[in-house]
Amino acid sequence: MELRRLRLLDGLARLGTVAAVADALSYSPSSVSAQLAQLEREAGAKLLRRVGRNVELTPAGRRLAVYAADALAADEAVRAELASIGDAPRGRLRMTIVQTPALALLPATLDRLATTAPDLQVEVHQRETAPALAELRSRAVDLVVGIEYDPVPVGRQRDIHRRDLMREDVLLAVHPEHPLATRGPLPLAACEHMAWATGHRGTGLDAVLRNVCNRLGGFEPGIRHRSDDGLVLGALVASGRAVALLPALLTAALPQITTQSLMEERLQRTVFTATRATAADAPAVIAVGSALRQAAAAMAANRHDVDVTP
Repeated sequence: MELRRLRLLDGLARLGTVAAVADALSYSPSSVSAQLAQLEREAGAKLLRRVGRNVELTPAGRRLAVYAADALAADEAVRAELASIGDAPRGRLRMTIVQTPALALLPATLDRLATTAPDLQVEVHQRETAPALAELRSRAVDLVVGIEYDPVPVGRQRDIHRRDLMREDVLLAVHPEHPLATRGPLPLAACEHMAWATGHRGTGLDAVLRNVCNRLGGFEPGIRHRSDDGLVLGALVASGRAVALLPALLTAALPQITTQSLMEERLQRTVFTATRATAADAPAVIAVGSALRQAAAAMAANRHDVDVTP
């Protein structure tokens, strides 16, 4: 049985639908279905059964999916070990990154890689953390740069190797002429009747806003605007018609807004990298991780609102 077909079965076990597998691994749905049908013939067992317009794994399919995951992990571990014996990193690495770290770190990271790993082709895609980690586990990407807000943790997985990159403050962003803009650290209760801008439901920013407003301020925020684009949220604050919790790296690039810290506690978020445990020692992963850490250290050298993680 070919690894590429086992990879599709592994993807189906993780993602649940042929369409999701096709989207994650850049196939057409018809091609995925044809390859899975061929895998059934090779296995000599019924691996899939139709349920409405979708398919699900049979007991034999679930069992083979376990072996597929083991085979893919072993293949990746061997490739990483053999690559470490060679020269400079080469080949392709697929990376996802969240918007704010991308704006702050990508230029310096890619410039450094052009010198330290000139034969390595890095493909960058902007993704929110949760879907990016799902793509990482399905092997659609190789490295994730994600974010985790305090106190809303991102779930850990034993097959994922995570390394924290840096910590940055999350601040209350207001228009410079807002009445609260002239004060020092603010009690969150002072913001109870404001119109808020935040991320879409289910995102980390939405979750942390609701958490801190209820936990520290004793109120449910009145959310009027939603966007997963930090620059859009900044524009809403700059209009004077909303306030928002925004990360320090973003607010520093938006001179048309001002920021206040919270009186109750220092609110922060963590920027981290994640890869599959079997690929953590691959030269390409090590090279990109090192370039990201050096870019973070240079960026944070003269800032009080960003701390690089050792």
